[in-house]
Amino acid sequence: MNARDLPWRRTRDPYAILVSELMLQQTQVSRVEPRWHQFLAQFPTLHTIATASITDVEEAWQGLGYYARARNLHRTARLVTRDGADAAATLPGDAISLRTLPGIGRYTAGAVASFAYGQRTPLVDTNVARVLQRVFLPRAKRKVAATENALWELAERSLPGTSAAVWTHNQALMEIGALVCTARVMRCGECPVRRVCATYAAASVKKRSTASTGARAVAIAVQSSAAASRAISR
Repeated sequence: MNARDLPWRRTRDPYAILVSELMLQQTQVSRVEPRWHQFLAQFPTLHTIATASITDVEEAWQGLGYYARARNLHRTARLVTRDGADAAATLPGDAISLRTLPGIGRYTAGAVASFAYGQRTPLVDTNVARVLQRVFLPRAKRKVAATENALWELAERSLPGTSAAVWTHNQALMEIGALVCTARVMRCGECPVRRVCATYAAASVKKRSTASTGARAVAIAVQSSAAASRAISR
């Protein structure tokens, strides 16, 4: 499996990564890529966007929709830079602090902490959730609190030990969900984690389940997640 060469993967600038993550919410990658470059050319730093008017920021966001994202980015920049007074200010480096900022939820905080700062932080978006559920919890009900909590726990427990490996691990999980284990098609023959995947195993033995539901399934999944992490990071 070849990963996509996306421009925000070539930077460790937390602000640039935050912009990409906000733009990618509800917007296709193909539309985001050129707009990300244009936006950063106009507002290259937190300070430049903090000192800009909200009108200018929303105009630069035009065409991407969901303008609350632009407004929250502007509010975040003003908070972090103290209304533009601190030109050298940067985003916090940990997920807990990031989540106190406007419009930054659990996934986005994890993405910035992991991709910009190399923090050992899990992240679960739609693609990652799909992969983890198919690998470990194929019978669990989606969009149920217990399942969501179990997926976040799996994401955290499967993290490798080093910062460099965490970056690769999290990016790999997202790529598998976007390109291999998609909502419509499961390309199991191309998947690097099929050897630990309950869904693949079940299909291989004519739909005989290899994992039970409930607490026992979660316990088995947590124990297996380290093996999956090693496979994903290769």
